Amino acid sequence: MRKALRKISGALNFGMDKVLPDAIVLAFVLTFITFIMGLILTESGPLDMITYWGDGFWEFLEFSMQMAMIIATGYIVSEAPIIKRGLIRLCRIPKNGVQGVVFIGIASAILGWISWGLGLVAGAILARSVALNLRKVDFKLYVAVAYTGAISCGLFGISGSEFLLVNTDGYFLEDLLGLIPLSQTVFEPSMLIQQLLGMIIVVPLLAALIHTSPKDTPEMPKDILDRFLAQEEAVRELKANRKSKKDMTFAERVDNSWITTTLIGIAGIIYLVIYFAREGFDLNLDIMNFLLLMIGILCHGSPRNLLTAAEEGVRSAYGVLLQFPFYAGIQGMMEASGLVALIANVFADGSTTATFPYLCYFCMAIINFFIPSSGGIFMVAGRPLGEAALSVGLEPNKFVIAFTAGETISNVIQPFWAIPLLGIAGLKMRDIMGYCIVFFVVLTLIFFGVWAIMW
Repeated sequence: MRKALRKISGALNFGMDKVLPDAIVLAFVLTFITFIMGLILTESGPLDMITYWGDGFWEFLEFSMQMAMIIATGYIVSEAPIIKRGLIRLCRIPKNGVQGVVFIGIASAILGWISWGLGLVAGAILARSVALNLRKVDFKLYVAVAYTGAISCGLFGISGSEFLLVNTDGYFLEDLLGLIPLSQTVFEPSMLIQQLLGMIIVVPLLAALIHTSPKDTPEMPKDILDRFLAQEEAVRELKANRKSKKDMTFAERVDNSWITTTLIGIAGIIYLVIYFAREGFDLNLDIMNFLLLMIGILCHGSPRNLLTAAEEGVRSAYGVLLQFPFYAGIQGMMEASGLVALIANVFADGSTTATFPYLCYFCMAIINFFIPSSGGIFMVAGRPLGEAALSVGLEPNKFVIAFTAGETISNVIQPFWAIPLLGIAGLKMRDIMGYCIVFFVVLTLIFFGVWAIMW
C-alpha cells in the first residue's frame, strides 16, 4: 500500500510539475474561460464582459494588502532572534522526515482551526524550519500538507467567515436562513468528526506513508536549500556589518535604538487587550497582521533589525500583489453576468434532501475556482443555493456546512489561497499540486462518508 501511494502521488506531482503553468498563467486562463462562458451562457456581450472584468479588477485591493502583510509579518516574526530560537527548539521534536511531515500536518491544522491566517503563516514557517533542521525531507510534501491542514481546518474553525457571518444579527440572508449559532456549524458533531478524522488522523498518516523512509530520503533540493541559507546569510551579514555605537551618527543610533520599538510595541499590545476585551476572540486578518507586526517590532528590538527582516519578507509577497487583481476581475465577470446564479441553478434543479449536500459541494468546488473569496462567494451564490436547499427540506445549518465544505476542501487544489504560504516557502503551486490532489480526493471521500452516516 505504501509503495502504491508513493507511486501514485509521485506520478501526480511529477506530472503536474511538467504540465501545470505558473499561477499567474492559470489566472489568465481562468479569465479567458470566464469571458467565453459569459458570452455563451448569458446575454452579456464582449464589451459587457470586459466592463465587468475592469469594474471588479480592484475589488480585492484591501484583501491583497492584508495577504501581502500576512507574508511579510509572518517572515518578520520568524526571523526575530527569540522566536527563531523557539522555532528551532520546537522543530527539533521530529527526528526524521516522516515524523516531520506528521508534526507539520497536525500543527498546521490546529493553528488553522484557530485562525486560517495564522495556520497559513505558521504552517509555512514550520515546514521551512523543520526542513532546515532535518535537511533529508520531501520539502514539497511538507508544504503541501501544511497548506492542506491550514486551509481545510481554517475556514471550518472559529475564524471561518461563513460560520461567523450566519451567526451575526442582520446579515444579508437572515430572512432566508435565520441566525445559525456556532454550535450548529463549527461545533456540529459531523463537522468535528470530519476534521478530527480527516486533518488530525488521515491526512498526516497519509503524508507519512507517501514520504520516503528516513534511510532512503535524499536531502531537500539544493536550489531550495541554498535559497533559504542565502536568506539567512543575508540577514547575518547585515547584522555583522553594523557599526559599533561609538561610530554611529545620531540618526544611526536612533535607527538601532530599542526605545522607539518598545514604546510602539507596548502601545500595540495595550490596544490588542482592549480590542479582545471589547470584541471577544475575533481574530480577523487585520488583527492577525497587527498582532504579528507588534510581536515582530518587540522581538527585533530596533527599527533597523525590523527593516532588515522586512526586506526579505516583502520580496515573497509579489505573487499576491500581481495575481489577486485578476481573480477580482474574474469574480466581477462571474457575478455581474449572472454566471454564478446560472451554475447554482443547474446543480440545484432535480436535487433532493439526500442529494443536495453532495451537489452543493461540487457546485461550490467549481465556482470556487473562479471566485476564490470565502465571504465573496457566499454573497454571490448564497441566496440561489439557499433557496434551493430549503425547497428540498434541508436544514439551514446543513446547507451552510455543505456550501462551506465545497469551497473549503476545493481550496486545497486552488492556487489563490496557497500564494502567501508558497511565498514564504519559496515554491510554486505546481510543486505541490500532485500531493494536494491526493489530499483533496481523500478529504472529499471522508466528508461524503460522514454525511452519509450522520445526516
